[in-house]
Amino acid sequence: MHRSPLTWFLLVPTFLSVVFFTSCERGNPQGEQVKVALDGGETSGDAEPIVADPVDIPPPPEPVPMEPVVNKAARVSILGYHDFTAGKTTNDMVINIGDFRDQMQAIKDAQKPVISMREFLDWKRGKNPIPNQSVMITIDDGWKATHSLAMDVLKEFNYPFTVFLYKNYIGIGGKSMTHEEIRELAAAGATLSSHSVSHHNLSDRKGRSAEAYTAWLKEELEESHHFLVEEFGDTGAVEKVFAFPYGIYNDQVTKLAKEFGYEACFTVNGKKSPWNTENMEIGRYIVHGTTLANFDPALNFGGSHHAVASHRLMTETINEDGSIQSPLVTVMPPVDSNIGNRLPLIEIDLSRLPGVQPESISMRISGFGKVPHQYDYGTGKALYQVPQRLRLDTYEVQFSFRHANNPENEVISWSFNLEQIADYIDAKVTSPGKNAPLEIPPSDENSAVLEASPASDTTPSI
Repeated sequence: MHRSPLTWFLLVPTFLSVVFFTSCERGNPQGEQVKVALDGGETSGDAEPIVADPVDIPPPPEPVPMEPVVNKAARVSILGYHDFTAGKTTNDMVINIGDFRDQMQAIKDAQKPVISMREFLDWKRGKNPIPNQSVMITIDDGWKATHSLAMDVLKEFNYPFTVFLYKNYIGIGGKSMTHEEIRELAAAGATLSSHSVSHHNLSDRKGRSAEAYTAWLKEELEESHHFLVEEFGDTGAVEKVFAFPYGIYNDQVTKLAKEFGYEACFTVNGKKSPWNTENMEIGRYIVHGTTLANFDPALNFGGSHHAVASHRLMTETINEDGSIQSPLVTVMPPVDSNIGNRLPLIEIDLSRLPGVQPESISMRISGFGKVPHQYDYGTGKALYQVPQRLRLDTYEVQFSFRHANNPENEVISWSFNLEQIADYIDAKVTSPGKNAPLEIPPSDENSAVLEASPASDTTPSI
């Protein structure tokens, strides 16, 4: 048959297409397998399915917990209060509620955050940081005015606070709080903690034998906490910390408290608490109701108004003619000095100031509170002889007074350090009536003697 060139031209592509597709289906069985696999069917004939080798996939690594960054350079100033009144007070342990509110406002104005006991403990545990300069508020005993007066002020400022309660003064009528009032405190942000069973001096054996004294201490420490857990544990406000009655304790008391599981014990030694403070001897500034002076050093983390007054009155000045004028007030032991005398004479020389009013003078020493000073009209000096051996490393003296140049209270404060090793090396260093600083600091090799020497059994109280 004769075909035209045009016909051949059209038939050739069709023929090639048939050949191509036929050869692909016959010559590429894997293509068929892929097609069937994609279609979800089975392969025909003898073709084996393609199975991928299993691959071991390791499990994801365990997450690495991030360690909290705890600011160990922070310091906490812990305030201690007792009772409150709406009227005038003549008792250092009772503060006017207006003055108390002013102090809470002063904390706010100074921009010092108030932390709770739980926040304080978490910081000490190394769990969470706190602001570098923090304040904590504590109230002792369980007086009814804690509920009727102080609670509303603390709620106004949204300040957390801790109430140290002793068992025998709960729900007994009179000025003691009821169980329901304590529950309302817990609902208002209070932590409830122990202040013993009877509020007796825990260092006073009262003629008890060693065994009887130990048994009594355990009851005071343990039963007071068990009582709070039984009565108020459902509020979630109970924390296992303890405040020593009158701030008095000894080594046996702290040992038993630690064995029982108290996380912290609180004294009345007025000092800031850094992170590494010994948990069984945490200081508090007990705020007194009559003069209010103890509040100032508590709030002073550096640069406060009374620190400025101290600098103005206790440093040399240069007159216009270039001559040097001696400080208006001098103190002994000197500012920031190191002494070895554990029974020093505290001395403030006011003789260069005109018109000092002796009746306005008030002196407080950390660990002692307000002390009964003497004023020598002949020399113009205020004096206080420490009556019992000092045992802390650093002491702060706060002194307030009025004089003719300033009708308002002048408040000065300074610190001195106690090198106890000097007393252990030479007992003659400790001598009442003296206050000179050490001329030669103790050597490093003598420091080992101090570390091995036992501490005194008691701590100063208010």
